[in-house]
Amino acid sequence: MIQGFTFERAVSWPFSAPHFNTFPWLFGLAYAVICTALVAVFGWLASGDFLEMVRALETADEINDPEAGLSALMAGIARLLPWLGLMTLAGWAVWAMFECASQRRYIWGQAFSLGFGADELRMMVTGLLYGLIGLLLYGVPLLMIIGSVFAAAAAGVEGMSDDELGQQIAGPMLGGVGLMLLLFPVFVFVATRLAPCFGLTMKDKQIRFFDAWNVSRGRFWPILGAYLVLSIAGGLLTQVVSGIGQLLIMPNLIGFSDSTSMTEDQVLAALTSPAFLVPLGIYIFIALFLQGVLQHVVGGPAAFAARHDPRGGVEEMARVETFT
Repeated sequence: MIQGFTFERAVSWPFSAPHFNTFPWLFGLAYAVICTALVAVFGWLASGDFLEMVRALETADEINDPEAGLSALMAGIARLLPWLGLMTLAGWAVWAMFECASQRRYIWGQAFSLGFGADELRMMVTGLLYGLIGLLLYGVPLLMIIGSVFAAAAAGVEGMSDDELGQQIAGPMLGGVGLMLLLFPVFVFVATRLAPCFGLTMKDKQIRFFDAWNVSRGRFWPILGAYLVLSIAGGLLTQVVSGIGQLLIMPNLIGFSDSTSMTEDQVLAALTSPAFLVPLGIYIFIALFLQGVLQHVVGGPAAFAARHDPRGGVEEMARVETFT
């Protein structure tokens, strides 16, 4: 018997879809391994430029030259931008790989596997379109806030008083934050209505972005409600585990409480010592594992809506194939 889309089925789909005993855990482990390796590689490649920026800032601080400090900061950011661009591109591709793996389970009931092919390329385009929606909505307020930050930095270099500085940046800063708050309900509505686009792209083997609007018609509250239930419950669990992890690594950070008395070589040696890196690495790995599992779980409701596409759902298609 074919059952339709309901809130109860949507919220339980991550746990009732095939391969629940293995898929989420393999997904989380692979996510943690690949993301940790990605961050480590780019951190190592960009470490030279980052340390050069830190040294320039320290030099400017020692000679009490705010203008030199601002110039060093901007030059350092400029040197780090290419690395940031490469990391963004690599992260985009990795996200598409994991999103395709997730959607294959939710749409077709397949076991966990990673690869990069036509499905992943289509998912990258769909993800880009989805991200552009948020950029279009939040672009103006973000520019207002970022502009205020740079204006504050420039004003500090010019020696502007605190009162003058507050008067100059308060308007754009508060305006940007206020506009973001006003646009938040619009963003939630649009993001929820378009959320099934990833499942549709996997189901139809074509980029199905705006078609998600029809799939989510009349299903807005069930999709959003199921997402909130899963994300809040998963987020609380993640915070608890994260808090425990922070308590465990805290003793390794106490030595930096008096870092002002340490030389640069001593600080660098402490930061690269196994006593610091091993606990920190374990903490980051566990945090990424939980993030990966949560990412997979919260995508279930929207994927379940895509599975029940009014043009022809997966269950209906399977039934037709059975009798043909």
